[in-house]
Amino acid sequence: MGAPEERWHPLTRIGFRFGFCYFGLFGLAGVLGLIPILLAGMGVDAGWASVLGVLHWVRPPIEWTASHVLGLRVVSTQVGSDSAFQWAALFLMVVVAGLATAVWSVLDRRRGWYPRLFAWSRVYLRLVLALAMFYFGMAKAIPTQMPFVLNRLVEPYGNFSPEGVLWSQVGVSQPYEIALGAAELLAGLLLLVPRATAAGALLCAVDMTQVFLLNMTYDIRLKTVSSQFLLLSLFLLAPYARRLFAVLFTDRVPPAIRSVPLFESLRANRIALVAQVVVGLLLLAVIGVQSWRQWQTPTPELYGIYRVDGFSSEGYARDPLLTDELRWRRVVVDRPFHVSDPLVLTIQHMDDSFEIYGGTIDPRKHHIDLAHRIALGTYAETPVRVRLTYWWPGPGRLVIDADDYAGHRIHAWFTQLDPKSFPLLERGFSWVREEPYNR
Repeated sequence: MGAPEERWHPLTRIGFRFGFCYFGLFGLAGVLGLIPILLAGMGVDAGWASVLGVLHWVRPPIEWTASHVLGLRVVSTQVGSDSAFQWAALFLMVVVAGLATAVWSVLDRRRGWYPRLFAWSRVYLRLVLALAMFYFGMAKAIPTQMPFVLNRLVEPYGNFSPEGVLWSQVGVSQPYEIALGAAELLAGLLLLVPRATAAGALLCAVDMTQVFLLNMTYDIRLKTVSSQFLLLSLFLLAPYARRLFAVLFTDRVPPAIRSVPLFESLRANRIALVAQVVVGLLLLAVIGVQSWRQWQTPTPELYGIYRVDGFSSEGYARDPLLTDELRWRRVVVDRPFHVSDPLVLTIQHMDDSFEIYGGTIDPRKHHIDLAHRIALGTYAETPVRVRLTYWWPGPGRLVIDADDYAGHRIHAWFTQLDPKSFPLLERGFSWVREEPYNR
């Protein structure tokens, strides 16, 4: 079954060549970054070695481009964020794709179109975009991407970063976060079926437009990622632009799309269709298992918010002065959503500043061993060694002792607060509300 002769517009040919080169490189980088994360979530760490080897090979040209061309300094090879490394890598991809397009256009200027390459490239790009939608969508459908953390109930609103405001807004409403994830998962599922490509790409474009706007307006460190997935959605949607325009803005019958099969035989094309769906569903299952395991993180024994009723160091009581840099105001024990330690312990000082630690708890010996100090926002970990001893003098009461905290021997006693007593969590949903408007 030979493809009919056709000639694309010259700009269409150039656009396809550039999109094939650029999104091919971007998709390869995305897969190399995501697959090891999925393998690690399943307890398989072998994938990281190959990724680290690739990063070691590509880092020198990326660092040179960042410093000499873009005026940026590469601090780390962090990917999946707005790091200097990622910006420089995307810039290099554009340059390489542009050069490849120019050479391709000169050497292959007589060819009118690329039916088979067009068909196969769309399979690859659909799976790349579907994998991204599954990864980010599942993290919301099983709400682990933006979990609500107890710190937000006691942190002054003025201390929030814009990213913290958005994360808290979404995290406090699990149904909303789940709905966002369901929309992304639906887009990914539609992309697995060739005939539903237009619907999947259109839904991806809508999803990614919202995500990109939020990342831009709240300064979320995913601007590079969301913008590229938005562009990839539009690239997949481009062949359907005339049909969509005819359906939405005219009364004309939409023009038909001439599709080119992957293979000559009908049987081979059916097998290819089944293979695409099976591979996509397997990826969805792996991502789902990983998100579910993260969601099932055990709740620490001391989970909750504790108000300091008294605090002493070296046996001397310390009054609750706002200028006291040692005295604690509250202690919060939360689940470890973004760190590897079994619990996260936050110390709120009198000036409302936070110290966040990751550590372990031994319920038999009543010990809390703090192993890492966690930086706000970046979750970077600095090793520490602090042991706290705790016990309960009565219901809702807690006592903590430490022989060496910041060079001091401390003793503190607490009252546990009910998180649901805070207005943010106390108010439930109601169809009818008679009270005056209250923000």
